[in-house]
Amino acid sequence: MYAKYVYSAGSTAANILADLVAILTGETNVANLSASCDKPNTSILSTIAAGWVLHDATAGTNAMCIKAPLADDANAFKYVVLDLNTAGFVLQKVYEAWDETTNTGTNLCNNSATTSGAQQFSTSVTGTVHIFATARFVLMFSNVSATWGSSTNSGASGCVERTRVCPWDTPIAGWPPFAYTNLGDMATNGGGTYPPRILTKAGTTLLTTQTLMTAHAGTQGAVHTMMSTFASIDQKVPDGSGGSVIPFFPIAWMNTTNMPAPYGEISSTCGIFALPQNIATNLDVIVKNGLDFICIQAAGSTKMFAVRKG
Repeated sequence: MYAKYVYSAGSTAANILADLVAILTGETNVANLSASCDKPNTSILSTIAAGWVLHDATAGTNAMCIKAPLADDANAFKYVVLDLNTAGFVLQKVYEAWDETTNTGTNLCNNSATTSGAQQFSTSVTGTVHIFATARFVLMFSNVSATWGSSTNSGASGCVERTRVCPWDTPIAGWPPFAYTNLGDMATNGGGTYPPRILTKAGTTLLTTQTLMTAHAGTQGAVHTMMSTFASIDQKVPDGSGGSVIPFFPIAWMNTTNMPAPYGEISSTCGIFALPQNIATNLDVIVKNGLDFICIQAAGSTKMFAVRKG
């Protein structure tokens, strides 16, 4: 699912929250959204279903919890609390578990509750939230007064599910194959991705509060991309028919200190790829293998990701 959600000046946080939750839980008719929605300029494309369901409508003040099943275990879920209680910010708090009776979560993903990586909104001026989602992920990318993305790293953010490639990482063992991520931080540092918990090579468990995934040069490991590698050369590749195409770089996760091997990637599960620098413009549409991808900028206007549209 891809939605361009536009809200009007004078909107309320409650209405914006209700609209975001409605879109992510399957609403496809713009006419059914709240009075805050700028309906003529809002669109929803649902070639692929959004894939999330409402889990807790009372997760907090101006907060609701949604969930989506894991790819390899339909009875296990990833949980995201959409929280608009902090003025000007859409927090996507990612949890390993959430109790809808006590309205509390377990193993909050590091940085997902901070405003620095959150998307922005306004109750005084019009704004836009680009929303990408399937049952594997949810990603938001905001625009308020010509400011794109999160307040610190200017990137999209959300919850993404990875593949499993390590022997210890099985559904039966119960390891959560998802994380909170901010693409702006990923573009700047190669980091910015925080799972609820992870196994170390010594066989112990680290919780997200111990900063599992930090910058590329940090001691705790990183998300690796090839985003910044080829900035000074022609970055297109031959298409085999006399033309050229933009390469899509898959995004793998590894933790160089605690788990020094790739333990999954998000490109095949979520349809999110890194692009070379200086090769596309924000919101460009690129067709790859017959599918549309939208380019979204991160950490400035030259670093780009491509996300499956619809």
